[in-house]
Amino acid sequence: MEGVIPNLRELHKKLLEASPLHEDLHTCAALLAPCLPGEPAKDSGSELAVCGENVPVPWVPRDVTLLKLSLIQILIIKADNLCTKRHIRCQYSHLLELLQQAGIEATIVRLSNTSDKVLSHIASKCLSYLVLYQLKYQHEVNAHWLQFCLFSLCQDPGSRTLIPCLTSLVYVCKGFLTDEKLQKADLLLMILVPLENVFERHFSTVITYLSNPSCQPLALVEEPSGHLSCLLDLIETLVALRTQLKLNVSLCKQVLSAILPQTLNLISSPVPYFVKKQVILVLKRCLLCKAGEDFLPSPRILSHQQDAMLDKDMAALAGTLLGAVQEGWLLQVPVSDRSSSFGGVNDGSELGPDLVILGATCLSVLKALEIQVHNGESGQTEVLAPDILMAHLLKFLKRHIEWKEPVHPCEWVSLAFIEQDDDMLEVAKCLLKMYQHNPSLCSPSTSCESENSIWSGSSHRSGSDPHCVFLFLLSNVSFDSSVLLDFLISSETCFLEYLVRYLKLLKCDWPRFRLTCSLFDKSRNFHPSGVSFHPPQEQSVKATPIQSDCICFPNLLLPTPMEISRPASSPVGHTKHSTPPSPSGCVNSSMGALQRLVDYDSSEDSESESADSEQGPVIAHSAGDDGTDIDKHMKRLELKAHSPTSPPSQPSAQAGGNTCHVQGTQQRAVQCLEDLQEAVNRLHRKKLFPYNPSALLRLLSHVSGLSTEYGGTHVLPEQPPNKI
Repeated sequence: MEGVIPNLRELHKKLLEASPLHEDLHTCAALLAPCLPGEPAKDSGSELAVCGENVPVPWVPRDVTLLKLSLIQILIIKADNLCTKRHIRCQYSHLLELLQQAGIEATIVRLSNTSDKVLSHIASKCLSYLVLYQLKYQHEVNAHWLQFCLFSLCQDPGSRTLIPCLTSLVYVCKGFLTDEKLQKADLLLMILVPLENVFERHFSTVITYLSNPSCQPLALVEEPSGHLSCLLDLIETLVALRTQLKLNVSLCKQVLSAILPQTLNLISSPVPYFVKKQVILVLKRCLLCKAGEDFLPSPRILSHQQDAMLDKDMAALAGTLLGAVQEGWLLQVPVSDRSSSFGGVNDGSELGPDLVILGATCLSVLKALEIQVHNGESGQTEVLAPDILMAHLLKFLKRHIEWKEPVHPCEWVSLAFIEQDDDMLEVAKCLLKMYQHNPSLCSPSTSCESENSIWSGSSHRSGSDPHCVFLFLLSNVSFDSSVLLDFLISSETCFLEYLVRYLKLLKCDWPRFRLTCSLFDKSRNFHPSGVSFHPPQEQSVKATPIQSDCICFPNLLLPTPMEISRPASSPVGHTKHSTPPSPSGCVNSSMGALQRLVDYDSSEDSESESADSEQGPVIAHSAGDDGTDIDKHMKRLELKAHSPTSPPSQPSAQAGGNTCHVQGTQQRAVQCLEDLQEAVNRLHRKKLFPYNPSALLRLLSHVSGLSTEYGGTHVLPEQPPNKI
């Protein structure tokens, strides 16, 4: 078969099938050897020989080179794959040795420096495959690749070789995280030690250049955003090597303690918005020890072994961030009116601030404070006052979230993280730790403590009261215990740790929790999803005087004219519903809470089942399922299912007309926790729960006992509607 392209197609077919190569390996090596643009092909049947009328002549050399680079990648993958037969792997490995003897590394490096972006990217990726293969099987670093990286990092920020160099470095470093055979300190040192001084100097040069007020990056640098994005990817990958593999490599330590803090200066630099957004996201993941979570093959469980050096590096990063916050860094953080789509164009009509960067900024600051508090307990650092930090944070939030006055400061957690339940729980955990470690916030409550003193406390003023945060969380999920069960089972949130900490707090802070629930009940604007006022027309939005003992903050369960577009009572992280509110304000929200993806009650023993019947599986409901389980829940909530032919009955006013029977916030919260306890206990008995929940069940039982001892159903006087 004459010509290069037909031979390459035949070789491609064999490589995909992992078939043996019957041709001479030297011939295959000569066929795969890539050519530089402008050089004649080594084969006599060159590209021109296969260039017919349907193939444009100027594009043939480039296409052939791209095809050869792709085939080399496939060859490396098949030679490394254990599923490939052993004798075929040996044949492919021998072919790779012949290609290395022919010096293809130098050719691929030169192809990475071309102005053709596609060719440069494919060549850089192919070179990375080859470097990882040599590290894994030959235990040596490719000299051509290392020299290429050192040369590129010494160039000016506008050099064309920087992006392919950084892309290749990121891919090679990711290989250490994803391949256990490469996770050896000596192999990593062979790469990172030569790059240590060069990389730090290059990053400092970039930051200094961008910090210059007279710099014009768009005019002086060809690809500033791409260069900075690759640089941030490499920083996150190096931090992941430090935190995930526990490797005390000097460069990884410098990145975490010295280089990453310098990225804070990019927020005030003339760089694109999506680069600043990436800075905040990388900072958040590094502070949470989740660097690299986007590209790791599976979530890694961090070991709880004490690492004093890592704690010291984290403390340095946290201290730099908190110092910048005190100097007004938060006021420089940009929050776009809509999602930036990472540099793309968003033509959607959804308004509101970019909650991703807003939430990541808040979580980064709170996590930095948590790290500082942890180190302050051992006397290593001076702890910044939490109320001062929260004042800066609330000022930043009010600047971008148009809160309606009067407002409860603790509501910011629900507003900023309504679309990110994992980050919301991280923030709730940070606030809870801050509350427990700050004597001015966490003072023992007394039986004679008044509601006004509770509401005017520093924890409420600073938006960090754990009871309010917990109640707002339950409100956002419509007091639905199945959502909490999802959080407990999921490995993507810290809800288990947060819930255990909070339940321990309730044991010694129950009076304050009851007072907080009472204040929630007295607020006319806060309507738990089980509250039903009657008659319906009394739920007016007209301006009326506000009673002095009524604590007011915006309703989270009814639509508000805020710029954040979110549903009235959709569970966090679940499908949003846009059904209009019903006059009763009760049936729709309760039914919305029952529309869940998986019904955990299906594992409960039914009264109609025989004692020796076999346990049934957990059933996922579809649109055609019957409503047996929904009817059970409605019976528990004392609701009636209305038939399609009969209209729902309207609630009637009682004699007296000035009271409404309310299932108070405390009762709904305790009922939600009791339902959660029942569901966890049921799944644990059937050996369906993923871990041993005995300690959690004991804490839940204790809360139920406190409610029985101190609780009671409230009959509250109806308050007039507040001003809107």
